[in-house]
Amino acid sequence: MNPNFFTDYFAKLQEMNQAWWKEFDSGKAAINTPLNKALSELNLEDTTAWLESASAQPAVIAKIQMDWFESQMKILQNVTLTGDSQDVVTPAHDDKRFIDPAWQNEAFYNCIKQSYLLFSNKMKETIDSIEGLDEKAKERLNFFSRQAINALSPTNFITTNPELAKLTVETNGQNLIKGMELLHEDMQSSADVLKIRMTNGDAFQVGDNIANTPGQVIFKNDLFELIQYKPLTETVNAAPILIVPPFINKYYIMDLREKNSMARWLVEQGHTVFMISWRNPDATMQDVDFDTYVLEGALKALDVVENVAGDKQIHTVGYCIGGTLLATALAYSAAKRMRNRVKSATFFTTILDFSQPGEIGAYINDPIISAIEAQNELKGYMDGRSLSVTFSLLRENSLYWNYYVNNYLKGNSPIDFDLLFWNGDSTNVAKACHSTLLRQFYLENKLMDPKGYKVGGVYIDLSK
Repeated sequence: MNPNFFTDYFAKLQEMNQAWWKEFDSGKAAINTPLNKALSELNLEDTTAWLESASAQPAVIAKIQMDWFESQMKILQNVTLTGDSQDVVTPAHDDKRFIDPAWQNEAFYNCIKQSYLLFSNKMKETIDSIEGLDEKAKERLNFFSRQAINALSPTNFITTNPELAKLTVETNGQNLIKGMELLHEDMQSSADVLKIRMTNGDAFQVGDNIANTPGQVIFKNDLFELIQYKPLTETVNAAPILIVPPFINKYYIMDLREKNSMARWLVEQGHTVFMISWRNPDATMQDVDFDTYVLEGALKALDVVENVAGDKQIHTVGYCIGGTLLATALAYSAAKRMRNRVKSATFFTTILDFSQPGEIGAYINDPIISAIEAQNELKGYMDGRSLSVTFSLLRENSLYWNYYVNNYLKGNSPIDFDLLFWNGDSTNVAKACHSTLLRQFYLENKLMDPKGYKVGGVYIDLSK
């Protein structure tokens, strides 16, 4: 190993520590935010409730502890005494953390791997086995305990990951030096939570090698620009297509590179395609609410397309929250008895009924939403960088810790990947709109109530 490695490494480490303390003192660190405080208080409340329920069911805890002890002894016996290649605990089929052969072939690492997986499984079993606990509290305990356990995975540390230990020796520690540099760069571009790069940010240029389907902006207001794509066929279909993308991401999810651009494919099939590109909110847009996106966004875009295309009916497509927006706009049109100008509506990955939002539900409760609202009040918007990290942590092993290990411990720059470039191109959400999405849609599910949510003074009834 390079004799200067430790000197270089600890110099970088000292530099990083100074940067961290500077961020901490400036109040940028996540530990100082209202959200972090609310999460800590809620986790303490859930844990206390679980302990109270568990204390009344000692037999359940005793059985799980005995099962864990017996399994742990069997792991030690198989690995250290008999050399049995049959693991007591194996990773899930989609768990890619332990693919290095050393996790299976070397007793030390095999024992660490199985012990960790056993602990992870038994922790979930312990939470699930306690009866009488509120189901929402149990879901939160499972989610946040999984986050903590996966953060402590042996794959995330040099001394307990055989691949990292070997790499560090082979490269004279240059992987750690490079990793420190990448970490420092990511810290500078993060908000209140570390946003780990997933792809090379210099690999793509919007309008050049991504989002480059020929077209032009034909309309613009304070909320969006409307793109009309250039026809690529001699004749076009009569009915145009309007695509409503999410306003919590950039529009070009529908127009990546030529080989996977839906916009390009559609114009190649003879369609006239229009696409909304939403403005990225700043503090001046803090009062823009969801109903503004309906009235001045989706419906205004329909007006423009109708004027361009004549009286022909329009095919519409809504993606993600853009689909929620499109459905609300159509329901508003029905409530106002407006002339029907929509021939079809297609929805991609769209939620209308928010009663089962998935794992994001761990954040959907009044204390957490109130904390997020208080945090957004300071800026006037929800910072898209923090929002991006939140969604990444829903699949933390593949979308967060995988890149943590690859970038900061292996010292690798991530690959060029257009979809991940789009995913990292964060978009803010206006304060008022974000509050409506979280409180009225996710928490209270008002879109499912025909008398629950109003736009322009009329109730939105999706059944219409």
